[in-house]
Amino acid sequence: MSAIADVLVLGGGPAGVVVARGLAAHGLDVLLLTRRRRPAAFEGLAGRALDGLRHAGCVHALAAVGVEIRRDAEWNGAAFGGNREWITDRPRFDAALERDAADAGVRVLGARAGHVEHRADGWHVGVAGAPQAAGWRARFLVEARGRAAPRQPLLQGPPTTALARRYRLPAGRPAASAIDTFDAGWAWFAGDGSEAVLQFFLDTAPALPGRSTLAAHHAALLGRVPALAARLAGATPLGEVHARQAQTLLSDDLVSPSHLRLGDAAFAIDPLSGHGVFEAVGAGLAAVAVINTLLRRPQQAAAAMAFHRERVAGDGLRKARIGRDFYALERRWPQAPFWAARSRWPDAEPAHAPAAAGAARIVRRPVSRDGFIVEDAVVVTAEQPRGVWQVAGVPLVPLWQAWRGAAGGPGFVAGYAERLGVAPAAVHAALAWLRAHAPVAAGD
Repeated sequence: MSAIADVLVLGGGPAGVVVARGLAAHGLDVLLLTRRRRPAAFEGLAGRALDGLRHAGCVHALAAVGVEIRRDAEWNGAAFGGNREWITDRPRFDAALERDAADAGVRVLGARAGHVEHRADGWHVGVAGAPQAAGWRARFLVEARGRAAPRQPLLQGPPTTALARRYRLPAGRPAASAIDTFDAGWAWFAGDGSEAVLQFFLDTAPALPGRSTLAAHHAALLGRVPALAARLAGATPLGEVHARQAQTLLSDDLVSPSHLRLGDAAFAIDPLSGHGVFEAVGAGLAAVAVINTLLRRPQQAAAAMAFHRERVAGDGLRKARIGRDFYALERRWPQAPFWAARSRWPDAEPAHAPAAAGAARIVRRPVSRDGFIVEDAVVVTAEQPRGVWQVAGVPLVPLWQAWRGAAGGPGFVAGYAERLGVAPAAVHAALAWLRAHAPVAAGD
């Protein structure tokens, strides 16, 4: 074996880097295997993704974020333009993420994993294309190679293919982002002022044409979204058209005492959400406490694994239902196979339970606290079925109990804030949330 580590992370995207940094901060020896993505691509980052990167301390990745623009969208014949996103060159962003990992003490290797096997002495990962004896061994394995990760899907959305091509823009074009729909799918345009990417999202069936005719197929599709074609007037194609799989996928082996799936390798959400990087960063942050618990407090492994499964599967299914409802808003081609399939998947259950589905309750659930997963009291609501433990850094249930016990007397907020070591504004924010949901104890 070439190297031995506490944790081996496969994949250097946002999820892999954030979890690697977090584990290194807890004193674990972390090895990160990553290979730059090909082809070059743009990524549209939402503001929440930037907040997550800032919270994770990824200063180099933040510096690599591109220009802020307004995203224009046409859906069901109506124009929308309220959302903002940051058009970012993904290879430059990924290189910056690697620097963030290295700065945190993570050992970063530019290599591709080969055979992956769990043995009595830990995980063994070979080097792709190298002799079998070469590779790495670790106590714990994090699978964070995105959609490329091998998997056995537990849940699969309608088969979707993304077709993308990069263009050089004429001088003087503004940075811009736009979405448009047509009967066979939807398209996303993103340009930073000098170059642009146009990506189509289509049903995988019927079969796509061969590689030699993909460019002609992409050009024909461009004619079906004239508003986006106008943005490429005078542009010069760069390189080939690239196809990739883009369907929603939930993996069945999310976590065990010695491994964990993360980001798109766990639940690959529909690209329509536009929050891929935000979700990846959030997943990486949450997984740090799960892995730290599995390695250092194995007696709490059941709670840690339940926390991860509920977060990935429960939140992923809710996001799939939100996507279904948004697809259903496009009513111009209800019988077209692309739209019919996505407006009905994954089921007919509501994305959010009705507010009257039940009063807020106090129950015990796994939560992340002080770098570990523990069971604690949370407030469960129709909108938050997994429960809310704290707001603005203030644990909710102890606050609610103290507030009721003190009958909200004078000076309560200032005294409670001083005892907790937080600003009074944080206690006010937590109390406002509690008043809005009025929790009752379990069994009341």
